Amino acid sequence: MSLINPHQAKRYRAGFTLVEILVTIVVVSIGLLGLAGLQINGLRANLSSEARSKASVLANDIIERMRANPLGVAAGAYDGVSYTEADCAGAPPAPFCSSTSGGSGPVDSCNAAEMAAVDAWVWGCGMPVAADVEASGIVHQLTNGTASITCAAPCGAGSAHTITVTWDERSPNASASTTAGESTTQTLTLTVVP
Repeated sequence: MSLINPHQAKRYRAGFTLVEILVTIVVVSIGLLGLAGLQINGLRANLSSEARSKASVLANDIIERMRANPLGVAAGAYDGVSYTEADCAGAPPAPFCSSTSGGSGPVDSCNAAEMAAVDAWVWGCGMPVAADVEASGIVHQLTNGTASITCAAPCGAGSAHTITVTWDERSPNASASTTAGESTTQTLTLTVVP
């Protein structure tokens, strides 16, 4: 049996403790890098989910507007509606029949076609707002957002309308310095009979 001098044992333990600390630092560093990667992936998934939720809410917004204006639907006033960012650079339709936006007149002063034009404008471009207020509408809420409504001929009461909302989102494999080529176009399409 060999006996270790207590002074030698203390010296061995002191050296071994330093190696343990270095290994622990390496292991913890790798774990923290993995945690940071998980956080980044979670944020990307959250942004994608936010865009999909906004698209769904905005699509349902125009469906409810169409249901509130059955005469406009029967006249085919929503057929062929299409909005991109360039379309929203112009003036809103006149008369702008909305009492909540300081429009040109009360809602009941518009006919069904004029109300449909305002509904489509608000859905695609948003309400006219002050410079310090975030604009609503598809082109302002979604990255490169576009909106369209189509209806198979003859379009009228009881016809199915196809509502399409498209937007861009960063590809899951894109780096932090994403360029335009690293985004994917997403589309939400709903077919409804308003």
